[in-house]
Amino acid sequence: MISFAQAQENLERLCRSWLASNPEVSETLCLGEALGRYLTADIVAALELPRSDVSAMDGYAICSPDAVGAKSSQTFTLKGESRAGEPFEGGALAPGECIRIFTGAVVPASADTVVIQENVERDHDLIHMRHDTPTGSNIRRRGEEIARDTVIARYGQLIRPNMIPLLASQGIAQVEVRRKLRVAFFATGDELKAAGEVLDEGDIYESNLASIDAVLQQYPVELINMGVIEDTPEAIKACLTRASTEADVVISSGGVSVGDYDYVRQCVESMGVISDYKVAMKPGKPVCFGHLDRGQGSKALFFGLPGNAVSSFVVLTELYLPVIKLLSNREVVVANTQREAVLDADLTRRGGRLEFQRGILRGDIDDAGNQVMRVAALGSQDSHRVFGLARANCTIKIDADIEHICAGSKVSVSVFPWAEDL
Repeated sequence: MISFAQAQENLERLCRSWLASNPEVSETLCLGEALGRYLTADIVAALELPRSDVSAMDGYAICSPDAVGAKSSQTFTLKGESRAGEPFEGGALAPGECIRIFTGAVVPASADTVVIQENVERDHDLIHMRHDTPTGSNIRRRGEEIARDTVIARYGQLIRPNMIPLLASQGIAQVEVRRKLRVAFFATGDELKAAGEVLDEGDIYESNLASIDAVLQQYPVELINMGVIEDTPEAIKACLTRASTEADVVISSGGVSVGDYDYVRQCVESMGVISDYKVAMKPGKPVCFGHLDRGQGSKALFFGLPGNAVSSFVVLTELYLPVIKLLSNREVVVANTQREAVLDADLTRRGGRLEFQRGILRGDIDDAGNQVMRVAALGSQDSHRVFGLARANCTIKIDADIEHICAGSKVSVSVFPWAEDL
């Protein structure tokens, strides 16, 4: 049995080796479809931003007599107006002339200053200055935000919603992005039934496939749900063959322990390599990972999950999810957010393995008025208790050699990815 830290190291090495032999594949998508995907090329600005000198305020664009801006008590003659999309076309302004201008409208080359409308008095076509306004005020200069040929987005950058206005402002409708990581997953167990089916004695409804789908669908991953596979070596091998052909990563739920009917591990070993088996973590000791050979030197990664619902969930989120993110971004392992929190109540457990206890993390104010994070462990931590898992928003990480933690102690907490705004 290897430590959790050793499993993480071995798993990262396995995934980086796979990345080295599997070049990225690009595809062209429209901006909306490209959200949450990684760019495969730098994007260079074809346009300056702003494209012209434009007004930052509603007011008056003036041509000052001495090119030093507006002076209090000066009077300018109104010659027209400039609106967004409708620039002033009355020719060059002479010193002492001005136009009405609105936010975002083009400032004529002959104007040197924009005076905000609150700082003038208007008498028909005569505009009287009430305050001094330095030359150049309230003008956004051409190209001041983005110069032509500036790199505005880089290779490997994740496209998030706040990037879309920038790309759209350049007239970009499509981008080159990395193809999604393809993940095939299946479950084994003759006792497993789909929702809606009648349960016989000893049957249970399958839940791990829905769990895998729910955890991974928020990432740039193409999910291939292969369902529940008959618990025979023949059926499992056929499933592994198809999955390794269609996907980059194959995830199994169940069948990785050492029971008489746990065939998945044996089948993977006959079709590829199991890198590790048994990890000193709780829940989730029956864990294995490796690769499946698919001919001509090509391989699909294999990640095995235990069958118990909570064990499967914890192994997926704590061990496999960080490297699935690595396989997507092709650069770094991204672990769940780690926090330090104060434990609400005494915690006692049997040592020997690194344990991830389900907990509820919350913000609080201490007696000194400081904001602190507090965490409470959830009742029974048995690996089949999905009700407690549903209430949790984190796991409390307890080192293998620790058996008791007193209330008020600081503990390390791993926050579920969808609860990171705590």
